[in-house]
Amino acid sequence: MIFASLGTMDMPFVRMAKAVDELAAACGEKVTVQTGHTDYDYRHAKAFKFCTRDEMRQHIAGARLLILQGGWGAISEAMELGKRIVVLPRRDKEEHIHDQFQLIRKLDALGCVVGVFDERDLPAAVKKAETFEFRQLPKGAAENIILNALDSWGIRPK
Repeated sequence: MIFASLGTMDMPFVRMAKAVDELAAACGEKVTVQTGHTDYDYRHAKAFKFCTRDEMRQHIAGARLLILQGGWGAISEAMELGKRIVVLPRRDKEEHIHDQFQLIRKLDALGCVVGVFDERDLPAAVKKAETFEFRQLPKGAAENIILNALDSWGIRPK
């Protein structure tokens, strides 16, 4: 089973919803999507809006592969479980209040996730994730890597 999460941001993420539904049509595997505030008429994937934190953990744990938006919460939980993670970051000001691309580029470069920076590349990213050797960050290491990256970009939060 593939589990996708569009997160809980109150801005729609139709670009990811459409890409995941198209993937569901082509992959021949069950695809379940947590949609949050994104309204989309899914034709091939099973979708629900929200769930509890425990239910989210169950979906993540039960999935063979995850497709996530670029929020750190689900990504960190999935990394702790050693999951195969494909991430499509939300666009700054259109789909989120900040840029998710920088974090995902860094995690992709470190080999922790497979980043998808154009939704048309989602099928190829999923295929790559099938055999990709994901790097696990030691618990507590992610914060320093992220803060160092933010420092190097001159955008570290106060």
